[in-house]
Amino acid sequence: MANNPLSVSFDNGFGSLGNAWNVPAPRNGEVTLSGSSGLMEWASGKSAGHGYGTYTVTAKINGHEPGPAILLWPGDDKWPGQEIDLVENAHDHSGRQYGTVHWNDNGKDAFKTEMFEGVTGGVFHDYQLIWEPGKMTFKVDGKDMGSITSHVPKDFAHGGMNNTIGILNNNPDTSITVSHIDFKPLGSSDPAPAPAPAPTPEAAPAPAPSTGSGGSSSGGAVDWYAIAAQMTANFNATGKWEMPSGGTSHSPAPAPAPSQDHPVDWHALAAQVMANYEATGHWFM
Repeated sequence: MANNPLSVSFDNGFGSLGNAWNVPAPRNGEVTLSGSSGLMEWASGKSAGHGYGTYTVTAKINGHEPGPAILLWPGDDKWPGQEIDLVENAHDHSGRQYGTVHWNDNGKDAFKTEMFEGVTGGVFHDYQLIWEPGKMTFKVDGKDMGSITSHVPKDFAHGGMNNTIGILNNNPDTSITVSHIDFKPLGSSDPAPAPAPAPTPEAAPAPAPSTGSGGSSSGGAVDWYAIAAQMTANFNATGKWEMPSGGTSHSPAPAPAPSQDHPVDWHALAAQVMANYEATGHWFM
């Protein structure tokens, strides 16, 4: 199974988390697990679920007892094994929260934890796990809570196993409410905005002058190559030969810029710029 991105908002059912028991239907874009209940993706084999990447779950944990958990369950559905917990309640009944990496130690459950100091229940948090080769990093609300670098499993694409996303509660005195689940594979990012159209290679010039008055520089000789390049770029973008108009703070309003659907008359353009310079002492269109 490909390591595909995932986004579940609980506006229309449970999404891909179809392995559910004792879970009521979502309400107002949230799902709450209480008592003994669970909501998971199906763990059907080593390629099931997801691998390296960033997991983010927006959730609220109620109660100080152990019981609620956001976890990545082994894709092969075998335990003890490759379980990773984005958050659990501590077993000292303090309500403190922590993240865990579990592994199979010759048939026994072994684990390593990172405590989430300063994080309390009763309010929504963004719980995040970044799984990359040789490292698990835990974050809450964007704040780094620690990393684990030993016994970090490989994902399926790199010779190991994927994990499926799950939410559990197994205590009558606790509950967990989840509003959003998101997964982005390692190395993925949001699409970049499309670049602006570039001028054709033969029209790629030196930078145009910076007066904002039609492509010429104040107090010096006009750069005809820059003007030609700017007008050619405008033609490529709009299909019209035109020069943007606009005055400077020390020049009168310019004459309307030429606009036509056939090649521009450079001699006429030059004459107009020269006339403006002789009349005002400034180069502008």
